[in-house]
Amino acid sequence: MVLVLGMVPASAGAAGVQDLNRVLFDRPYVEVLGASPAGVLYKVSRLDLDVLVEVATWVKPTGAPAYQVEAGFKRLAGDKIFGTGNRYQYVGTPVTKVCADVPPPADPGGRYDGLGLYASWGWISSAGERVDVTPTGCRVTARYPAPGSYSLAAMDDTGWVTVDAVGEDGDKQLTYRSYADPTHPRVIADGGHVRYLGAVSLNGTAVAWAHQDYTQQPISSSFVVRSSTDGSAPPKATRIQGWVVASAIAGGATGWTTCQGAQPCATGSIAASGAQTSTTETRSLAGDRGRFVFDTLQPTPGVDEAAAIGGTAPRTRLAGVDLLPPVTRAVSLGAGGAVYVDTQLPADSLSRRFYARPAGAVALTAQTKLGQAAAGPSREGRRTAYLDAAGVLWLVTDDGVRTRVFAPVVREAIVDGSNLRISGSRLLWWKALYTGEHCGPPAPDCSPMYGNYLPMIYDLRTGVSTQLAITSNWSHPVDLWGNYLAWVDDKNAVWRRDLASGALLQAKPAGTALVRSVAVHDDYVAWATCASNGQDDCVQSLIGHRNLQTKAAAITITSAHTAHLKMSGGHVVFDTYPSRFPGAGTLKVGRLGTTATGVVGALRWQASFDVHDETLAWIAPDDVARIGPNSAFVAYPKYLGNGSAPPSFNPALRLWNAEFGISKALPTCALTIMSGTTVRRTLNCATTNGSARADWDGRDSAGRLLPPGAYTWTLTGRDGDGTLRWWTGATHAITGTVRIVS
Repeated sequence: MVLVLGMVPASAGAAGVQDLNRVLFDRPYVEVLGASPAGVLYKVSRLDLDVLVEVATWVKPTGAPAYQVEAGFKRLAGDKIFGTGNRYQYVGTPVTKVCADVPPPADPGGRYDGLGLYASWGWISSAGERVDVTPTGCRVTARYPAPGSYSLAAMDDTGWVTVDAVGEDGDKQLTYRSYADPTHPRVIADGGHVRYLGAVSLNGTAVAWAHQDYTQQPISSSFVVRSSTDGSAPPKATRIQGWVVASAIAGGATGWTTCQGAQPCATGSIAASGAQTSTTETRSLAGDRGRFVFDTLQPTPGVDEAAAIGGTAPRTRLAGVDLLPPVTRAVSLGAGGAVYVDTQLPADSLSRRFYARPAGAVALTAQTKLGQAAAGPSREGRRTAYLDAAGVLWLVTDDGVRTRVFAPVVREAIVDGSNLRISGSRLLWWKALYTGEHCGPPAPDCSPMYGNYLPMIYDLRTGVSTQLAITSNWSHPVDLWGNYLAWVDDKNAVWRRDLASGALLQAKPAGTALVRSVAVHDDYVAWATCASNGQDDCVQSLIGHRNLQTKAAAITITSAHTAHLKMSGGHVVFDTYPSRFPGAGTLKVGRLGTTATGVVGALRWQASFDVHDETLAWIAPDDVARIGPNSAFVAYPKYLGNGSAPPSFNPALRLWNAEFGISKALPTCALTIMSGTTVRRTLNCATTNGSARADWDGRDSAGRLLPPGAYTWTLTGRDGDGTLRWWTGATHAITGTVRIVS
């Protein structure tokens, strides 16, 4: 049986889900993939780390609103769009059909996106089979002379063009064949512009291509050549500055685009008269019904149509494109607070939002930027740990107090910020030691290398980091919850140690399957293994969890490509991917003590996620961080141990500042001060963030200063699930002593 645990859709606004950082500010880069009387196909990308990353592909039917389609659709011809795997859709009908038992399109020359070339009726295979595509299916209807592989350069509804090598000096020949008379090819007049040839376009009897001017080194200009398939017009070449990568035909005009290396892209058109116009605000183009369809960056991004590109030709806006939200790098969740690293600033930055759960929904405060961040973060209580752009590891409290945990020392040690974990009064982090130099030509181009990763524990009370004495390394995961530390050893066994008592328990025996992730929370330890077939790094994952209080046998479920898991008091949350290659995955939840699982929603490939109590946070495929409710469960609030309660203080000099890490928000909390059996003062320590704090001035409830001596403090509290307990589940009093000195 599969139990859906409060399914949380990936889209904001559904079932209480909220966007954490959907701030529309980033300029989109639009690429027109095709245009026809039926509509326009275009792709939206963003610039991230100096690389264009695809965000979404859209179809804009003529006279109807645009809609999003799968990224694999990259061609438009007639009333159809075509995608990888012989898939197609009709424009305006977002239903994918697949052509089965027919040959795929011929591999075109000069294109490397995994798709062939298409006409409105379908395609030609490398063996020359014509595949007609209809609403009811696909079939081979004719056989033409085989174009072979990597020679097909352009096709439309009347015929196709191939580019073939001739001679031994690199010259090429353009040949046209019509569907009406395919056995009589026509050599296209080229005027000698046939070396470094590419970007071929075809429209009826007009054909255009780009010829890079190889007489210049390095190549800095190209010729855009326009000719005819029937000899009705002689070839005409126009020199264009830059490397022309695309051409298009619109009536008597010829369009072009240049993009190469660090040079800015430009797009322009050549009128039948030879007049030229161009602009740097356009990166792509297509021809349709005697007009050009192209992208526009400024003043507002979108897809436009005009008779010429650049200049004063009037434009018609076909589709607007919204600004994009930032790319979220990581997200972490604590009681009452969420933090995330994203690209809202020119450099990656860390932001925080507080949240509450009135009536089960998620309510958010405004965003607060905490500073630049390169990795992390980890959030618990009122503190956030993160790595800044300089590689310094920081702790910052909600009131802005920053503590430097570790600063890197070149050729000595640095911090790996991808596995930070703060819990209670401890921070788990990894130190990477200097291992030598990496030198590449030309000498002495050398840079330091770091490895030998060491797990470290930083004590928030003392400010001291200590190396963990466990048999683990960076490739074997470690997790921390309060006083409990869980890790994987070099034999893939999973262990848990109580850092207060030293008690050691084995949660999972050794095995051959690699353990990719481990989590510890309350009485449970969870892990995800990975079985490999030698080619795929994870054919199957096994998600296991075990209650070490009852010592019951582990409960396991199977998954695919699980890389990470997290735990709350009632759930194990894990990712799963259809393959190890980049692509969206699925975030799932399993209820502890059972094999029941449910789906949260879509997850960006290898994205971080987190869970705290009954709240989830994750990064969706659109790069936006989301927060939403998980299903309810009962888990007692736990004192995480190692509270910060100074053993003595002088009321004339300072307050006694006590702080205790709690496993979740604690709406009712009291710190009672007693001498013997007499209650002297009761301090409120209710907390929305799991950090129970109280300040004592050494006075009793009547305001009288108490004399020097020893006093007992007792921490109590409760929430809707029950009364506060020790991290071990013990119910005896949580107590200690404090001494007033003079």
